[in-house]
Amino acid sequence: MRGLLCERLCENAAVIGQTVSHYRVLDRLGSGGMGVVYRAEDLRLRRTVALKFLHPAANADATARERFLREAHCVARLDHPNVCTVFEIDTTGDDQMFIAMAYYEGETLAQRLKKGPLDVHEAIGITLQVLAGLGYAHEERLYHRDIKPSNLMITRRGEVKILDFGIARPAGDTAITQVGSVVGTTPYMSPEQLMGYEVDQRSDLWAVGVLLTEMVTGERPFRGDDSLVRRSILSSDPEPITNIPTGEVHLLHPVISRALAKEPEERYQTAREMHDHLRRIQDGLAATIAGPATARSEPPPSIAVLPLSDLSSGHDQEYFCAGLSEELISSLTRLQGLRVASRTSSFQFKDRAVDVRRIGAELNVRTVLEGSVRKSGNRLRITVQLTDVSAGYSLWAARYDREMEDIFAIQEEIAESIADTLRKTFDIPLEGTAVRRQTGDLEAYHAYLKGRYFWNKRTEEDLRKGIDFFQEAVGKDPRFALAHAGLADSHLLLGIYGAASPREVMPEARDAAARALELDKTLAEAHTSRACVAAVYDWDWPAAEESFQRAIRLAPGYATARQWYAINTLTPLMRFEEAAAELETALQLDPLSLPVSSSLAIQRFYARQYPAAIEQCRRVLEIDPDFALARFFLGLSYAEEGRPQEAVHELRAAAHEGSAEMMAGLAYTYGRYGAKQEARSILEELLERSRQRYVSPALIAQVQVGLGDMSAAMEWLDWAVEAHATELVWLRVRPFFDRLYDEPGFNELLDRLGLPA
Repeated sequence: MRGLLCERLCENAAVIGQTVSHYRVLDRLGSGGMGVVYRAEDLRLRRTVALKFLHPAANADATARERFLREAHCVARLDHPNVCTVFEIDTTGDDQMFIAMAYYEGETLAQRLKKGPLDVHEAIGITLQVLAGLGYAHEERLYHRDIKPSNLMITRRGEVKILDFGIARPAGDTAITQVGSVVGTTPYMSPEQLMGYEVDQRSDLWAVGVLLTEMVTGERPFRGDDSLVRRSILSSDPEPITNIPTGEVHLLHPVISRALAKEPEERYQTAREMHDHLRRIQDGLAATIAGPATARSEPPPSIAVLPLSDLSSGHDQEYFCAGLSEELISSLTRLQGLRVASRTSSFQFKDRAVDVRRIGAELNVRTVLEGSVRKSGNRLRITVQLTDVSAGYSLWAARYDREMEDIFAIQEEIAESIADTLRKTFDIPLEGTAVRRQTGDLEAYHAYLKGRYFWNKRTEEDLRKGIDFFQEAVGKDPRFALAHAGLADSHLLLGIYGAASPREVMPEARDAAARALELDKTLAEAHTSRACVAAVYDWDWPAAEESFQRAIRLAPGYATARQWYAINTLTPLMRFEEAAAELETALQLDPLSLPVSSSLAIQRFYARQYPAAIEQCRRVLEIDPDFALARFFLGLSYAEEGRPQEAVHELRAAAHEGSAEMMAGLAYTYGRYGAKQEARSILEELLERSRQRYVSPALIAQVQVGLGDMSAAMEWLDWAVEAHATELVWLRVRPFFDRLYDEPGFNELLDRLGLPA
C-alpha cells in the first residue's frame, strides 16, 4: 500500500469524515471496475460533489492511471444535460488520483430495474435521453463502450446522466486500448466489441438496444452464463419480446432489431437517427393514449383502392389486376370532393394480410376498396367490397361474372357504384363522373395495362418494355389518349434518370404528350408530362408552370403533378416555400410514397436546410433502408454539413447500384475532402462509361468542381447545355456549383437557362 489514504480507501469507512484537498468526504456511494466513489462536500463552493478515486491496487499501474486521467479529460470536454459533469482532477498528498464530479440525487437504472420492468413510455423516455447524451459524445468523436444500467443515473427530476467514461475512447486513439483487446461488460457488448475489433458509435447503439429490451421486459435479449451470452451475441437472434402489449411490441420491434443487427452497417448509423425514430414512436403512443379529444381528426370523404388479388389458376394476371386497380384510382380522382389515396401508397399493402382499420389509419382514409380477379379462358369473375374502416363494416359489395369483352362496362359500373355509395354514406355532393373510357379495343387496353405495369417498376429495362407495350396499344388504337400519355411518361423518365440522351427521348416525350392532349385535353397525366419536358429540357419556365397548374386543377389529388412541379420548376427557380407547400400536399395525398418523401428531402437540401433534409431522409430510410435516393441525399447533406465520413458511408451505399449521378456525388465528395485519387478513379470510370452510353456532362462538371478544376468544370457545363442535360435545371440551387459563381461565363450560363442569378 502507498500511504495513509490508500489504506483508508481499502478500509472503505475509514476515509469517511476526512478532508481531501478542499473536499470533506461524507459517505461511500459505490465502486466500479476502476474506482471507488464517495459523496463529499466542496468546502470552497458549499456544494455536494462526487469524488471518484482510482482503486488503490490500480493506482500504481501506469496504464490504469492513464486510463483514469483520460476519463477525466474526455468527460470534462463534454457539456451536455445527459452527461455527468466533471469539475476537476487532482491528486492527494500521497499521489492518489481522484476526479471531482457533479453529485446527483436519484438512483441508477440498475437500481430501478431491480423493482421490475418499466412502462414502455418511461423506457422510451429514458432511452431518448441516453441517445441525446451519446449523440453529443459521438459528435465529439468519443465512444463510451460500456453503456449499461449501472452507468446511467436517473435523478429525482427524471433526468438521465451517463456516468463512467472509464473505458471510453476517442476516435482513432489506440494508445490505451489496442485492437484485439476486449473491454466492456459482456451482456451489453456488440459482436465486434466481443471480437476485439475496432468499434465506433454503432457499438454504443447496440448497447442501447440491449438496454431498451431490458427496460421493457426485465430481461436482457441474450441470456445465460458468460460463455452462452458470448455465443448468442455472435450468432443467435435476441430472445423475442412477449410480455408487453402486442401493439407496443409491433412498434418497438423494428427499433430493437435494427439496433441489435449483427453487422454494424445494418444498425442505426448515428444516435440521432435512432433518437428520431423513437421520438416518432413516442409521439404516436402519446396520441393513442390521449384518445379522441386529441387524436387526428376524422379524415374527409376518402378512399384507398387496394390492388386486386389474382385468384386465376395460373396466377398470370398480375398486370391485369394491377392495371384495373390503377384505372379505378384514376377514375375516382375525377370526382371533386373525394380524396383518393395514390397508387404508390395503396399498393404498399399488396400481398399483405393487414386489417383495413390499420390501412385506413396509415393512409388517413375513411373507406377501403378491396377485391379479387379470377380469369378462366375468356371468363372473368371480379369481386369487390367497399369497407368503412372506422366501423369495420361493409358499405357495398358486388360480384361480376362476365366475358372479358365486358371489362370496360364492369370498370364503369364499379366506379359509379362506389361514387353513389359514398354520396349516400357521407351525404356529400361528389361532383363529376368517375367514368373515363379511353378505348373500346380490348387488345389495345391489355397492351396499355402491360405498359403501365412495367412503367411502374421504374428501371431502364422496364421503362423500355413499357414503351414497347404503349406503342403496341397506340398501334391498335391510335386515338387511345392514355397510351400516348404512357409513352410520354416513359420517354420522360428515361431522360430524367439519365438512362438515355435527353435529345433522344425528350422530343419523343413532348410529341406523345401533345398527341394525348389533342385527343383528351382533360388528361392530367399528359399535362404533367408536357410541363416536365418544358422545364427540364426546354427551360421554358412559364410554359412549364402553366401546364403543371392545369394538371393540378384537373386532378387535385394527382400527387405526381405536385411533386414534379415542386422539384422541377419551383425549386430550380428558388421558390422554396411554394415548393415545400406542394410537396407537403403531395405527401398528404401519397403518405407512403418513398419518391414523394424523398423529394421533400431533396427540396430541403436545395434550400440549404441540411438538418431538415437529413431528418427527412432518415424518415424515408426507416421505411426502406435500401432506398438509394434517400441514402444519396442523406450523404450529400452530411457532406454539406462538414461530416465527410458519414457522407462517404451513405454515398458509397447509394452508388453501389451503379447510377452515374450517385457515382458523381461520391466522387465530388471525395474530391472536396481531399481524397483526390478516389475521385479521379470514379471520374475515369464515368468517362469510360460515356464512350459506351450517355452520361450527363453536368455530372462530369460536378466531379471536376470537387477536384478543384473550375476551368474543366465550365467546359463540361457548356457541353451539358448543348446536350440539354436535365441536371442543369438545378444549376442555381445545387451546392456543388457554388464555387463557380465567380468563374467567367457562369452568370451567362444561368441566363441561357432562364435561372435566377
